[in-house]
Amino acid sequence: MKRKLLILGVALMMIASATACSSKSGTTKKDETDVKTESTVASTDKKSDNSEKFPEFKAKTVDGEDISSDIFKNSKLTVVNTWGSWCGPCVAEIPELQKLYENMKDKGVNVVGLAQDAGTDIDAVKDIISKNKVTYQNIVPEGAVTDFVMGIQAFPTTVLVDSKGNIVGKIEGGRNLEAFTQAVEDALSKM
Repeated sequence: MKRKLLILGVALMMIASATACSSKSGTTKKDETDVKTESTVASTDKKSDNSEKFPEFKAKTVDGEDISSDIFKNSKLTVVNTWGSWCGPCVAEIPELQKLYENMKDKGVNVVGLAQDAGTDIDAVKDIISKNKVTYQNIVPEGAVTDFVMGIQAFPTTVLVDSKGNIVGKIEGGRNLEAFTQAVEDALSKM
């Protein structure tokens, strides 16, 4: 019995350590500093013929502009960050993503946000974007993008997508500029 409880306890600790925000209640499994330093980066070294694809989509940005999966064709790499206004680590990394966007756009790297709760709380999403002076596009999930977001286990989650729509890297949990830059440079070096 003790062994089963120990195994269950270890499993629960592993699950808790892998998630940043996992529910709309806004509770986090770790404080923002811990998430930034302890979350893992998982990158894939798959060839384009068997890579996981980002779902094809047509949607709107939070500003009401049309956007589609064709956005990937315009950049070597697109950093797609899934976030929610209710998630502390998500909001904390938005300024870092804005700096990444400014630093890397001339190198063929784009940043796009997937504002998980934009369909239900657009005012909160727009407020965060405004306060952080975000200039990269943020998508209101619908259709295939909603399905993609619903499959995410931890917030924030960031995927790196190549120009063909292949997911070539994944980051779970919050990051700072240095960590995002390293992940992007690693992905670019493998392309």
